[in-house]
Amino acid sequence: MENGYAVLINDGMPQGKRLIKLNQIAIQQMQVLEDNSGRNLLK
Repeated sequence: MENGYAVLINDGMPQGKRLIKLNQIAIQQMQVLEDNSGRNLLK
């Protein structure tokens, strides 16, 4: 996540938009980890 944040800063993305983007990424990552398709990544 920190690397992604640095990329967004270098791209000149405003702080508010960076926060929204990072929130979306975190939600997407949690959804992948919680996916019940036979993978037990959090267990």
